[in-house]
Amino acid sequence: MAVRYIVVKDHAGQRLDNFLMRELRPVPKSRIMQMIRRGEVRVNAKRARVSLRLEEGDRLRIPPVTIEEKPEKTIPSWLSNLVQSSILHEDERLIVINKPSGIAVHAGGSVKVGLIDVVRSLYDDERIDLAHRIDRDTSGCVLLARTRVAMLEIHHAFQQRQIQKNYDAIVNGVWPSELSIIDQPLTRYLLPNGERRVKIDRAGQPSTTEFVLSDLRANASWMHIKPLTGRTHQIRVHAASAGHFVLGDSKYSQPTPLPRAPRLMLHASKISIGTKLTFSAPLDKPFREYWERLSLED
Repeated sequence: MAVRYIVVKDHAGQRLDNFLMRELRPVPKSRIMQMIRRGEVRVNAKRARVSLRLEEGDRLRIPPVTIEEKPEKTIPSWLSNLVQSSILHEDERLIVINKPSGIAVHAGGSVKVGLIDVVRSLYDDERIDLAHRIDRDTSGCVLLARTRVAMLEIHHAFQQRQIQKNYDAIVNGVWPSELSIIDQPLTRYLLPNGERRVKIDRAGQPSTTEFVLSDLRANASWMHIKPLTGRTHQIRVHAASAGHFVLGDSKYSQPTPLPRAPRLMLHASKISIGTKLTFSAPLDKPFREYWERLSLED
């Protein structure tokens, strides 16, 4: 690899070390830090600190460095087609996907390919990043940022509670109409096999969820849900704590006489950013058909 020169455009405000870790993704962090501290990396022809905040128009000199080629991930055509057909919105800053249930947002462990890998391949753009996450078995709205500025703006909106998420869920039993708020702290823990779980714990993080009963069957309830905080498995654990677990939940459910759900019956139906941007994701066929089946069996 020869000497490279890069002019900062989309990533103004990012630290120099983080910028280089992104640009030289396969290069170890230790090597990047060494390059900066030895003065091998120059910003506007000068030595720079690791913590330097880059400005638009800054010119970086990056010395020759060997980058090991990562083996390309094989993305099945059916998965690419499925994700492409699930795009709700795209512009120069954002992509919004109606993520199908069963697809993880990122790879890890036994998951070889995540939603982010598929989207990057569709747009041939490694700069695209997840702006937030939803569980593998939850379907619905997922935001992806196409620029550093868009990512920072979304993170700021989350911090200022300017992003609102709405979910639809089918839960076990008849939800009591007077139960509209569950405010119970949550903490994460690991099972002996290393699997991650969440439980209610006084010492946990504050967690609040709004529940509104939308429709009823003899032994099931359709709920509109709004998480006011963003904890792992928050909706699922709060619903289960009330004795009305989300149907199809393999982690927090109990045996039920109801027909087996085809998937986790939890869907991120809408996400709003401030007052100007709102994206809605239609429910998939298995979700709708399961509710209709419950109606027929009442």
